[in-house]
Amino acid sequence: MASESKETRLKQKATLEAKLQKRLALLAEKGLDEKKIARDALVKELKAKLKETATRLRAIAANVQRTAELAAVKAERLAKPKEEPSKAKKAAPEPPPEAKAKKKKKKAEEAKPQQG
Repeated sequence: MASESKETRLKQKATLEAKLQKRLALLAEKGLDEKKIARDALVKELKAKLKETATRLRAIAANVQRTAELAAVKAERLAKPKEEPSKAKKAAPEPPPEAKAKKKKKKAEEAKPQQG
């Protein structure tokens, strides 16, 4: 059941629901009460698989929605005219001159003990 296809998951869900209904009808026909039907191992398994399939369908829908949103954003971004890239490069801050002076002082101090 490791399918990422929505159609496949919908088919699996329909199949599981049909199996669950048959099992519930069989157990009701045998005269079992609701508590015993709810504790039936096959009923629990089918309900768990239905829950898993529903979760997967929600994930697939969320993925499709996110893909559509990203495509819309990309189309919008491509529709805008490009701004000059030089502005972005000029906006990059250079390190302050104090930092450069400190580095030079440190290098000078390190060099002195090695020489002497």
